[in-house]
Amino acid sequence: MIAAVRARTQLAGGTVLSASDIGVDRVAAADVPDGVVTDPDDLVGKTLAAPVAANQMMTLLATTSSRGAVAADHVIAPLKLADSAQAALLQPGDVVDVVAADAEAEQAAVIAARARVVTVPEVPDDRAGPAPEGALVLVDVDAQTATALAQAAASATLSIIWR
Repeated sequence: MIAAVRARTQLAGGTVLSASDIGVDRVAAADVPDGVVTDPDDLVGKTLAAPVAANQMMTLLATTSSRGAVAADHVIAPLKLADSAQAALLQPGDVVDVVAADAEAEQAAVIAARARVVTVPEVPDDRAGPAPEGALVLVDVDAQTATALAQAAASATLSIIWR
C-alpha cells in the first residue's frame, strides 16, 4: 500500500490548491500512476493546469507552481479564441500556431508559431452577465509575440492550428 494524494472534489483548471481541496488515501502501489504525489504539502499553493475529477490521483504534471512559471524570456498571455468548441479540444501542453483572420482585408496570417497551451480556464457558471463569445486560453509565448496577440485580438478573429 502507498499513500496517494487525491482531489476531494471536482476542481476547475486554474484552481490554486489548498489543503481542503486534496486528501490522502492508501491504495495498492500497482494502482497508482507514475509520479503520484504522496505528500499533500507538495501541491498546496500550486495552480491546476487543467480540470481534475473528484478522487483523481494527483501528479505534479497536473500543476504549475504559479502562472509565472515560464522561461525568463517568456510570458503567459491570454488568447481569446473566436470558437469556444475549438478551445474545448485544447489540453495543457498542446503546441499550436495562432492565426489572425481579418475579414475586412480578406486575409489571414500566423501571428504566433509554436505557442504552448498552459491552461484553458473554466468560467464559473455563476458569473454575472451574459456569456461571452469565444473562449479564453492561456499560452506560453515570448513577450514580443504576446504583444502581437493582444494587437490582433483587438482587430481580428483568432483561431488555432495544432502542431
